[in-house]
Amino acid sequence: MNEIADSARRKQLADVLREHPAVADAVVTEGPDGTGHARIVPDPVGAGVLHRSAALAAAGRLGAALGWHEPAAEMRVAGLNRSETEFLHREIFTDNAYFRHGITLPAGAVVVDVGANIGMFTLCVARRSPGARIIAVEPVAELADALALNAELHEVDATVLRTALGRTRGETEFTFYPNNSVMSGRFADTTEDLEVLKGYLLTGENAQRGEHLDRLAADRMTARTRHVPVTTLTAVVHEHGLARIDLLKIDVEKAEAEVLDGIDDDLWPRIDRIVMEVHDVDGRLTTVLAELRGRGFDVAREQDARLALTPCHNVYARRPAAGTAPAPLTAPAGGPTLRRLEEELRDLVARRLPSATAPGRYTLAADLGHTDDHGPGKERNVSDSPRTAVLARIWSELFGPQAVRLDADFFDLGGDSLTAVRLMATLENELGEDALTPDLIFTDSTFGALAAAVEASGDPERTART
Repeated sequence: MNEIADSARRKQLADVLREHPAVADAVVTEGPDGTGHARIVPDPVGAGVLHRSAALAAAGRLGAALGWHEPAAEMRVAGLNRSETEFLHREIFTDNAYFRHGITLPAGAVVVDVGANIGMFTLCVARRSPGARIIAVEPVAELADALALNAELHEVDATVLRTALGRTRGETEFTFYPNNSVMSGRFADTTEDLEVLKGYLLTGENAQRGEHLDRLAADRMTARTRHVPVTTLTAVVHEHGLARIDLLKIDVEKAEAEVLDGIDDDLWPRIDRIVMEVHDVDGRLTTVLAELRGRGFDVAREQDARLALTPCHNVYARRPAAGTAPAPLTAPAGGPTLRRLEEELRDLVARRLPSATAPGRYTLAADLGHTDDHGPGKERNVSDSPRTAVLARIWSELFGPQAVRLDADFFDLGGDSLTAVRLMATLENELGEDALTPDLIFTDSTFGALAAAVEASGDPERTART
């Protein structure tokens, strides 16, 4: 009898979920932790981004390396790891790092995004310049895959070039840091780059030097060597028929001088604005500023306070005749993110079925025969063991007891690199140095995933002693 009543209750919940304009279909089942699990088929009109992301996942487009991330309530993107997606969103959208010192965009701008990573700046350009044409350059295959997915997901007119830019055409060795891709580059030096990362982390509030910060930083800098093609900006402009470049953005980790060297004298006057990161090594900042002023640009520079212990500076260059009146910002389109939809569905259930408990988990599906397993809340069965209990207590101390849920995400709860250091230090003090591999916090950041990893790392004797 209870089973029949439970089935009827789940059907009633699914009927209510379908009332939301972003939901085309839904089914509610019992989750592994006893709470309801709602599988949602997004409506193509009311939830265009979620509908497309579910279809892309069902088609296998995410592959093994990528997952869906929601760094803000209004944005859903494909990315390599959650911490970098959060960093890029904060830098580009929240801190507005690139549009300062008179750098604006007209409507229909032509933009070249060099070092595009997963495409966060490309998406920002699309919001700031309706009808923009974007050439996005990214040599790392995994990042270029994410970039192409994000352009398709958000219906942005972006051409993705899977190459590096330099002073001549050819091929080059390229160092890729999968756990810290924003520092990947042609001139990477793992020792030097590790110190830069430590410098960045040490500017965080309450940051302290020590073994755990060193281990976390070293884990982020695990390197892979690739060979990638190289072309020049001049060649790109010719091949794609660009009459002008309204904005050239360069973020290529110590290869910025080579990109500038690949601009011929005919192209320079057709570039109106440049924003670039410059690594001030061997006087490079002074050289680049002089080059840009000599080419007729008004130039400004600044350094983010969080990069004060690093050689990284931002340079802003604009021709005096370039306009400074920005095009009107366009509001995010495509319907809600999954995070916002969950909130709205819980409110809907509370209004329509006040005596019922809303599902605890929500996942997307292209149809009810497919599940987006790359979204938040992947199903996991975690044992109730002493090791898991230790993680649960530490997690509760960091984020509160209400956060001890399988689908609770470290970054959604406000975690960052320094919180990860505290989590690791406390966990290892109680369970040993191998209790948790640091990169897991950044690649699969839910409590359920970390609990499963902590459980798997323990041998029977250690578990019994604990």
